[in-house]
Amino acid sequence: MNNGRADLRRVRHSGVLLLIASALFFATAQSYAKDQPRRVLILSAYNYTLPSATQIIDGIQERLTKLGQRKFVIDAEFLDLVRAKDPDHEFRTASFVREKYAKKPPDIVVAVGPTSLQFIMKYRDIIGSRIPVVFAGVRPTSYFALDSPSNITGVFFKLDLTKTLDLAEHLQPDARQLFVIAGNSPVEDRNWQEAARQTIEHRERKYQTTYLYGLTFDSLIETASKIPGDAIVIMLAFLIDGAGNNFVARDVAEQVARVAPAPVYSPYDSYLGSGIVGGFAETFESHGAAVADLVSKISDGDPATLPPKTNPEQAFRVDARAMDRWGLKRSNLPSGTVVMFHEPSPWEQHRSLATVIAAVVALQSALLVALLIQRRRRWKAERSLKESEDRMTFVATSMNVGLWQFDRAADELWATEHSRTMFGVANDIPLTRETFLSAVHPDDRRAAVAALRGTWKGRSVTTDVRVVHPDGQVRWIRLRTRSRLDEAGTLDQLIGVFVDITDQKAAESETEQHRQEVTHLMRVSVLGELSGAIAHEVNQPLTAILSNAQAALYLLEADSPNLAEVREALRDIVSEDNRAGDVVHRLRGLLKKGEVSSELVDVNEIVDSTVTLLRSESINRRVAIETDLAAGLPTVLGDSVQLQQVLLNLIMNAMDAMSSTPENRQHVHICTQETAFGKIEVLVRDSGPGIKQVDGKQLFTPFHTTKDHGLGLGLTICSTIISKHGGTIDLQNDAAGGAVATISLPARVMMMAAQ
Repeated sequence: MNNGRADLRRVRHSGVLLLIASALFFATAQSYAKDQPRRVLILSAYNYTLPSATQIIDGIQERLTKLGQRKFVIDAEFLDLVRAKDPDHEFRTASFVREKYAKKPPDIVVAVGPTSLQFIMKYRDIIGSRIPVVFAGVRPTSYFALDSPSNITGVFFKLDLTKTLDLAEHLQPDARQLFVIAGNSPVEDRNWQEAARQTIEHRERKYQTTYLYGLTFDSLIETASKIPGDAIVIMLAFLIDGAGNNFVARDVAEQVARVAPAPVYSPYDSYLGSGIVGGFAETFESHGAAVADLVSKISDGDPATLPPKTNPEQAFRVDARAMDRWGLKRSNLPSGTVVMFHEPSPWEQHRSLATVIAAVVALQSALLVALLIQRRRRWKAERSLKESEDRMTFVATSMNVGLWQFDRAADELWATEHSRTMFGVANDIPLTRETFLSAVHPDDRRAAVAALRGTWKGRSVTTDVRVVHPDGQVRWIRLRTRSRLDEAGTLDQLIGVFVDITDQKAAESETEQHRQEVTHLMRVSVLGELSGAIAHEVNQPLTAILSNAQAALYLLEADSPNLAEVREALRDIVSEDNRAGDVVHRLRGLLKKGEVSSELVDVNEIVDSTVTLLRSESINRRVAIETDLAAGLPTVLGDSVQLQQVLLNLIMNAMDAMSSTPENRQHVHICTQETAFGKIEVLVRDSGPGIKQVDGKQLFTPFHTTKDHGLGLGLTICSTIISKHGGTIDLQNDAAGGAVATISLPARVMMMAAQ
């Protein structure tokens, strides 16, 4: 038994030792793998003479060296794919790369330029399909046009032509002509042409634009020399001219800037120093550094988790020498512009010494002057303060405003004498907080106290209260208060003003009364237009009543009258009488002039009632009115008469809009629905020609109308009514044709009392 236990312990010890040995092995293997240098192969689509390509590679190498997290072995190949477009050359180049790096394949490939990325995508099976690829100098449109695998990422090269034009407009605000120059390279040059054209055409400011695309070099130089001196010239990529000759883009930019009689701008940083003014660009060195950051991250993780990004180090950059040449003002430069090649003036070189000397002299002078005028300034300040207080009090009294201040610690209130008059406080009564609060109307006193308490919490408060004078006169006073902190940051004082707004309140009340009268007149006007249809709507039940009454009399004259038929005729009389009564009741409600009521309203009932009222009018106009009402809609809180007026106006407008539409296509569609945001929407669609392309807000301005006989007040009143109900109204062209008016109202869910 003891031997068996000993064997079991030996087995356990052996297992533990095996686990420790395995852990040490894997840790050593991972450490060894991490210490191994990562091989990075940079494939540039350009010739080594192109400055931008070499600057990107320099930026990659410098950043990887500074990171120092692990070792990198960097190889670079300038494939010259832009100038040599022979497919056989591409295949030979791919075979060359494969054979050269067959024994020491790269861990990561960096593709510089869109042509290089297309080359790698085309020959991935030759170069290595599993090797992660990081691209540089590729525009987003070029990247998304390719079906890139998940192990390809990189840094987008976003050349912002819009902001480059903004820079030119800041420096040349009076320019009216624009010249855009680009080469004839199938990828680099032509990618710019359509993008530049769209950018310029969609700008708010319009130019007389000339596109100098695909010209030969000699023709370009000759044309550039004849550009007007007040024009703006934009220089884009120019690697190949119209004759197929290869060029270094910076050299072309330098020649254009030398002969052009106008300033030249470009979104390429590499053009700076060649005579162009500048543009909004990123440096190619910073672009290479951003690529190096991605290379470092990919060496430690999966490239599929690292989506392409943009280089954040973009800014306005200008050449100070070019600005001086053209007499452009630096004060017009956008904020944050980087000024390069600036030669400091003598003042800038010795600014510190000159500043110290000037400060010493100024300090001595200030001390002497201060000793001489100190007493005079104190006297003038005291007199100015007194005069200022008198002026402030006079102005406040003239504007019917009272000033006050309350000290919380001392429980003291200071107020101007005009405040006594505003609150009806006699001169022999002390000014205290309780004195003013006692003059406030009992119904408003709680609001006044709440406003003061809210101010102590650090908020500025404005509230309107009624003040009752001893003679019974009621005045409206607006109370505005704010708190003031002491040196310790504690709220110790309240300051504020009393403003008499009695006249303003009276004017607001009068304005509201006039608005209601205009609204009532518009309802009467609409019903006047419908008078014929309404008469027909009332005449129908009256005719039916007369016919049924005559039929009943005829039946009763028989020797053995059929009482069942008589009873049916009398029921028809009652039904038609109710129908006529409903029409009259609806008309009475619309014609009624009175206070606006607030009640729970069923929107569907208003739609049905309005459609019924317009039935005869729609028949006369040969207009089909269709409804699609959502069931179970919550009610809304408002005035049913005013809401029906809005709907009546919109339906009449819809029928008026279809006056020129063929009869078989004249349809008005009304639907109701509840939105996900707790709103009730009513949509009125017509099949007319739609509305003209004008500002949507202009349709609701007073006296704006598209009708020959319109007053331009209908939609204005509709907008006012809906706003008073807490909703919105909008009128737009419908995608299916015609116009659609949308009313949105807040819903009110009807709750049953619990008791």
